[in-house]
Amino acid sequence: MDKSTNGLLFFSIIIPAHNEERYVGKTLEKLQKLDYQKERYEVIVVENASSDDTYKEARRFEGQNIKAFSVSVKGVSSAKNAGIERLSAQSEWVIFLDADTHLERGFLKNLNKFLLKTADKNYSVGTTRVLPLSQKIGARIWFAFYDFGHFVTKSSYAIQLFKRSILDQISFDEDMALGEDLKLIREAVRYGRFFYFSTSEVYTSTRRFEEEGWFRVFFHWMFVAILPTKLQRRFSYKVVR
Repeated sequence: MDKSTNGLLFFSIIIPAHNEERYVGKTLEKLQKLDYQKERYEVIVVENASSDDTYKEARRFEGQNIKAFSVSVKGVSSAKNAGIERLSAQSEWVIFLDADTHLERGFLKNLNKFLLKTADKNYSVGTTRVLPLSQKIGARIWFAFYDFGHFVTKSSYAIQLFKRSILDQISFDEDMALGEDLKLIREAVRYGRFFYFSTSEVYTSTRRFEEEGWFRVFFHWMFVAILPTKLQRRFSYKVVR
């Protein structure tokens, strides 16, 4: 059973950041303003092999519960694992968040209520509803479609949540640059159940979809998702900035 202080679970938010100078600052501004006790959550930014000022930008926000680290090894999986290595001993749930994904003020408070209320469900991993930062109706329709797909297929986009204790047993595959989160989710459900948290407090950028095309991104991801892990390791996302 999760242990909490005054009914508040301890959340760790890990943000891998490669060449995210333009986006990580706004994400951290949002995290600073969360309506949750500062002593009960931490933010760990792991800058990895950037060629811009991502690390400098992240360090502007260092303080009570926000820390920034720089690692020389390139790769999202390596960055996420480096974040896991730096977790607080108090950590109970770990949230992996894309550097261009925003959490609104009440997110942690409402997530805390959900996890405590469903403590008997033996959840080990999950994701949330994700809304587009873009106000375009087309973007909202597409994201609703994606959310339904994540609910049905037990997959995710932009945000993943893992029970801290199982991350002592599993980790991200550092040979994978695409689909690493899906692989870890599949491993995590061996230790418990998958959950989908329906919320209106998670927003993410549509930059990749707008640059590469909505259909192209969707079918690229779907194609890679059905491949065996050995073949998935050959694929990666194009860097979009």
